Amino acid sequence: MISIKVNNLSKKFKLYSSSGKRALEYMSMGRLNGHTDFWALRDIDFEVPKGTTVGIIGQNGSGKSTLLSILAGVLEPSGGSYEVNGKVSAILELGSGFHPEFSGRDNVYMYGSIMGLSKEEIDGKFDKILHFSELGEFINQPLRTYSSGMIVRLAFSVVVNVNSDILIVDEALAVGDAIFQHRCFRKIREMQEAGKTILYVGHDTEAVRNLCSYGMLIDGGRIIERGDTNTVVNKYYALIAERERIYNEGNLEERGEIPGEGYDVVYNFVDNLESARKKSLQPDYVREQVLEVKSAPRKVIFAHPPSEIEYDLMAEPGASLAFAIGLLPGAWDKMKQGVKFDIYVICDGVEKNIFSRALEPGKHQHENGWHNFKIGLEDYYGREIAIKFVTSGTGEDLGYCWAAWGWAKVIAYRDNKFSNANNSNGWQSHISNLKMGVRFGTGDAEILKVEMLDKNGNPKKVFQPGEEARIRVHTKLNKSIESGFNVGFIIRNKFTDVYVTNAYWLGYDLGKRNKDEIFVVDFIQNLNLGAGLYHLSPASAISYSHNDAVILDWINDILTFEVTSNKRFAGVVDLHTKVEIKNEVTNNA
Repeated sequence: MISIKVNNLSKKFKLYSSSGKRALEYMSMGRLNGHTDFWALRDIDFEVPKGTTVGIIGQNGSGKSTLLSILAGVLEPSGGSYEVNGKVSAILELGSGFHPEFSGRDNVYMYGSIMGLSKEEIDGKFDKILHFSELGEFINQPLRTYSSGMIVRLAFSVVVNVNSDILIVDEALAVGDAIFQHRCFRKIREMQEAGKTILYVGHDTEAVRNLCSYGMLIDGGRIIERGDTNTVVNKYYALIAERERIYNEGNLEERGEIPGEGYDVVYNFVDNLESARKKSLQPDYVREQVLEVKSAPRKVIFAHPPSEIEYDLMAEPGASLAFAIGLLPGAWDKMKQGVKFDIYVICDGVEKNIFSRALEPGKHQHENGWHNFKIGLEDYYGREIAIKFVTSGTGEDLGYCWAAWGWAKVIAYRDNKFSNANNSNGWQSHISNLKMGVRFGTGDAEILKVEMLDKNGNPKKVFQPGEEARIRVHTKLNKSIESGFNVGFIIRNKFTDVYVTNAYWLGYDLGKRNKDEIFVVDFIQNLNLGAGLYHLSPASAISYSHNDAVILDWINDILTFEVTSNKRFAGVVDLHTKVEIKNEVTNNA
């Protein structure tokens, strides 16, 4: 015998963008269409033999609840047909079928009468319902005073005690506590043994596997998988994994230095792409594209290698180049080799590489995402320059090399809180691009520039673990300081302070300093750090003790550098661990 038979069942809802359009359509008697059609179900077909427990799974919004509401008689289908042979009891949405102002007792009698039971029949079942729900004296309180768990207790207790032929449960059990859930599942087992037909909907895939003999997976209003519950659940997991992959590719992690408040956009490279000089194998290999990054639309320049994009502009004082590099969604898992990103500045006929970085999925899976950078243009302030963005393949295979320059622009820092406009020493043209305006202190000293250098004194932003690095801090005194002057820095990663030091802690006395004096302090260290991005925050102060100081100038996260490594380890530091293995000598005597 077939308990439930569904043929080409469909359900359509009308969606209105505003109440005005709904009213306009109503007043025009349907002559004006103010809605769009949304098909919650399309062409659903299945049969459920008597005594079968069917598990229905799917993501939120897939159409599961709509289907059960139709089978329970709550909704009418827009197309197709269905047959239900037997009395149906259902738990649909939380509290559906109950009145919030009625007491729990009144709701039991109301639901029972809807199910066709007489008052005498309900009287005979009431004690059993109350015992199963464990509501006690709360049974006489209004339903609106119940917690969601108490409502579920009442609802399930009623529907399993009205002697229905078909039980429909729609995700409600997830609200109950663990003890009550176990009791419900035992009751469902009893109903299965009694030959009842059960439709169970939930996200608890283990419950579907254990309780149900047949499964269906609904997605987008259609059944996309049916049969053995293990097969259906595995398909569900695969569907979730694919959706998560697509979501993550469109919402990739954004790393690195992102300019915030305190900057003006001087030149937007994406907006000026049409006037740029471009070289590529195909015209559409360089084009503007809009992507979602962290659920927000962002403009990028798609630049399939080999490509060159060149712009002419003026580098005004305080200007910096802010940009990101990344690969478009879908490319990371398919690219066999990699893409190299280079930026050149051309000034007075001299071409200089100011940025070079490769993204190679096969070697560095953890680098998936958008990598932000900010590079100062202090060497070119007040001069006409050309900036050239170049992409090239790291190998011969250019398949899926969907490279992009993200939100590239020239920015200028506008906060002159600590800058001396009448600086006769000319240092104003060398002031580094100071990040985000997150800067504080008395102003008696001013950090003019911070550099990250290799052991030979050359600028460098990418290091290997253990490599020697020189942090150079240029400082100007706006006031004479008799003693205790100190310079230091903090290295941070995304989560915490990784390393903090200063000249005072290291035992160096910077001596007396005079007003308008400009000097340089170098900190030399081996970067025994794990792979990742790090931010540098310099500071100057007057130190009275190891824990007592007055901050003169502090700049948060002025510079970003990266540590990369092919060596496998996790954590913040590289301890250069060695392994020794020896056979233990045991005395068997």
